[in-house]
Amino acid sequence: MTSTHFTDILKESSFILAEGSVVEALRRSGKVKLHPELIHCHLIYDDVGRQELSALYSSYITVAESSGFPIIVLTPTWRADREKLSDAGITKTLNKDSVEFMKKLRSGFVNWKQNIFIGGCIGPRYDCYDPVEALSVKEGYEFHSWQIGKLAEAGVDFLIAETIPAVTEATGIAQAMAKTEIPFFISFVINRRGRVRDGTRLEQTFTVIDTACNRPPVGYWVNCSHPSFLCMNEQPEAVLSRFYGIQANASSLDQSELEGAKSLHMDAIPDWGRQMVELNTKYRVKILGGCCGTGPVHLQYIVDHIPRRKDKEI
Repeated sequence: MTSTHFTDILKESSFILAEGSVVEALRRSGKVKLHPELIHCHLIYDDVGRQELSALYSSYITVAESSGFPIIVLTPTWRADREKLSDAGITKTLNKDSVEFMKKLRSGFVNWKQNIFIGGCIGPRYDCYDPVEALSVKEGYEFHSWQIGKLAEAGVDFLIAETIPAVTEATGIAQAMAKTEIPFFISFVINRRGRVRDGTRLEQTFTVIDTACNRPPVGYWVNCSHPSFLCMNEQPEAVLSRFYGIQANASSLDQSELEGAKSLHMDAIPDWGRQMVELNTKYRVKILGGCCGTGPVHLQYIVDHIPRRKDKEI
């Protein structure tokens, strides 16, 4: 698998499925213990952890394979930056090992592996919902470059920064990713008004980052946010033309209401699913997947209702 193949599929396909919830699903399973800082990346070194990760990713891939759509899965490296690995005393090869774990998982889907794409995932340094803690552009570049380099060297199909709450840190991340030869995306957590958590409009956000990079992102995503938060009917073409994907929460509650909730909040799947499908059919959003509260049933609703267009054969 090469990043060139991924780029070709991205251009040729009108729809690509993305994985559903991983961290939240693991947290609520009761079968594994998440690390206070690393969250779930350490699980690749644990027998039960590997089994749970494999089963979860496989459940999403199976939905894609049975429906005939390509799928994106992300490495469990959202919190695997050099600082956290060092503080936890975890091997510095974790990012590489995580990519190898995902590649081995992919190879098990003999008849569909060419349609499974692995994204090298990173997250913000601090709280993903609090923009006050976000890094400056320079700090973001310097802090994230190490992990970005490790994921790129390990041979992911693309790079992605997820749940980023502020434009400054996102810009530094994008500049670091642009130094690689790998396609990359930046994914933000947004508020109900369709803005990045620091209050910046998406149009301004995309322009700032595109301008700051000698090689701009392929496009932009939103994750850990309900599809209604996008306010797509209010977004200009400058946003629609650069917006590629969403991994959406199952609940329309604000992130602050969901954080640490003891019970799982989930809107009716048909209501959630119709909004997701409309993002593709009406607003040309190519990549749809799930975040907190979602599972295979959510992805199944999407693939069952996405129109079958005459894309080039995968």
